[in-house]
Amino acid sequence: MIDQTLIDNPRNGDIREKVGVVPIVEKMVESRVIEHVTAAIVNIVEKPWERIIMDGQPHMHGFKLGSERHTVEAIVKKSGALQLTSGVEGLSVLKTTKSGFEGFIRDKYTALPETRERMLATEVTGLWSHASNVNCRYSYESLSSIPQKPLYFMERYNDVKRVLLETFFGPPNEGVYSPSVQNTLYQMARATLNRFPDIDSVQLKMPNIHFLPVNISNTGGQIVKFNDDVYLPTDEPHGSIQATLSRFWSKM
Repeated sequence: MIDQTLIDNPRNGDIREKVGVVPIVEKMVESRVIEHVTAAIVNIVEKPWERIIMDGQPHMHGFKLGSERHTVEAIVKKSGALQLTSGVEGLSVLKTTKSGFEGFIRDKYTALPETRERMLATEVTGLWSHASNVNCRYSYESLSSIPQKPLYFMERYNDVKRVLLETFFGPPNEGVYSPSVQNTLYQMARATLNRFPDIDSVQLKMPNIHFLPVNISNTGGQIVKFNDDVYLPTDEPHGSIQATLSRFWSKM
C-alpha cells in the first residue's frame, strides 16, 4: 500500500483488495494445475510504518518504523577532563518519493541506471560529541561545566533528533528532494552543527534499505505487472553510507 502516501489511512479491507492475500490462498487451493494441494497457509509479518507528524501536520510521504534507542557515553579522566557523546540507534525512516540517485561516477563496469524517482529508506545510527574544547563558548570540559537544568541532555537529544528528521523529510506539505543518501547524510550532519554550537562533531551511518518494485514473470514473459504500488524490501546487497562532520577549532 505504498502508493497511499497522502493523508490516506488504509484499512485491512483495502489492503486485502489491493494485495489480494485471501485470493492467493483460494487460488492455490482451487487451482487444477496442482490438484494434490488440499490446503494453503500464508504467513504475513506486518511492519507498522507510521506516518511522520511534523509541526502538527502529517507528512505527505514520510514514515517511521518502530522505536529508536537513545545512547550516551561519558568518559572522565583522572585529570577531571570530560568527554560526552550522545546518539541514536535504530531510527528507521522512509520516504516514498522525492528521492533519486544520479550524477555518480560511471565507468565500463557500472550497471546501475540513474533515477530521479525511487523510495528512500534507511536506519540511522548517529553519534554527536558535546564540545570539550576550551575555545568553545559552550564547552563541557569537566563535570562542573555540566548544565544543572533537569533533563537538559534529554531535551537536547530530542532537539537533535528533530533536526535530523526535518532535514531528511523536508516540509510536511511538500518534502525535499534527495539526490543521494550521501547528500542527505551530509545535509543532516551539517544542519545539526549549524543548529547546536555545543556539538563539535556528528557521525552518521545510513545503510540503504531497498524497496524494489514487484513484477512477476516466467520464461513465457510477464505474468503480473503492478503499477509501481507493490514493493519488495531487500536486505542484500545494499550500500552502507557513513561519514563524520566536525568543526574546525582555531588554535589562535
